Amino acid sequence: MFARKGKLEAENIIGKETELKGTLKNTESIHIDGKVEGKIQSEGDVIVGEDAIVKANIEAKSVSISGKVVGNITCQGKVELFPSASLKGNVEASDLTIPEGAFFDGKCKMIASSKSRMSFPD
Repeated sequence: MFARKGKLEAENIIGKETELKGTLKNTESIHIDGKVEGKIQSEGDVIVGEDAIVKANIEAKSVSISGKVVGNITCQGKVELFPSASLKGNVEASDLTIPEGAFFDGKCKMIASSKSRMSFPD
């Protein structure tokens, strides 16, 4: 079963009525609709649904946020906020998208991706 939000898909779902405290380690993508507190480490994508409340640092391939996140995000790819998103924390990613209506309170550090075409002189 796959959950969809934007272009990301998830093999695993944390449901609306689920609360998780601790460290969540996953090798696949995950869609969160419930409450998570602690730390999230995923080799896949992390999708935070519109009703989700996440108080955790997130390390993932890519992160898509429609709900509320309090914590720092580190990912190899893109962090995408949707208009309903609220993110309080720092972001380290190769791409960050913040549309009108989304809330972001933190600092962003852009990292080079394999698709980067920008080069800087020494």
